[in-house]
Amino acid sequence: MSILKTLDLSKSPWIRPRRVIYENDQGEMLEWDYIERTNAHSSVLVMARFKESGDLIFIRQYRVIFDRHVIGFPAGVLDEEDVEACALRELQEETGYTGKVVEISPQLTLNSALVRETAYCVVVELEEDARPVEQKLEASEKIEVHRVKKDQLASFFAQASARGDIVGGGPWYLLMATQYL
Repeated sequence: MSILKTLDLSKSPWIRPRRVIYENDQGEMLEWDYIERTNAHSSVLVMARFKESGDLIFIRQYRVIFDRHVIGFPAGVLDEEDVEACALRELQEETGYTGKVVEISPQLTLNSALVRETAYCVVVELEEDARPVEQKLEASEKIEVHRVKKDQLASFFAQASARGDIVGGGPWYLLMATQYL
């Protein structure tokens, strides 16, 4: 496969729809539409866990595009800083917690069919007695912080779903891994 052309479809300060025209292995001309950020191409997802208990931190964040709350990991766009610094900054801003980075994933894709963006999953370890300080939320953010025991993930997600929240893919995959692997 070889990309022959990529076209801009419109302008936005944040995202850009794109169309790639390519040729497949059989010589057929094909097109694929996707979205990319205009200001960054990578983000971080922070899986914060307490050192001894393994309890996890999730956020419940209002997302205007769904007009609903979404259960997810603290996350954010990678600016000029490195992955570790971004993860710790986002964790502190969104939850008030600070911790120590213990693992950084390789570059990941979250939705390779629609969005041209990569992410890093960063595991941050928190001391068992860690207490959050005040969140530093942006005007567009409304975030609740939840500490969830590992063995209560399923019921936490079920309660969230029952009240109309959407559970993010990452947290759901984590639950599925704990149950089926």
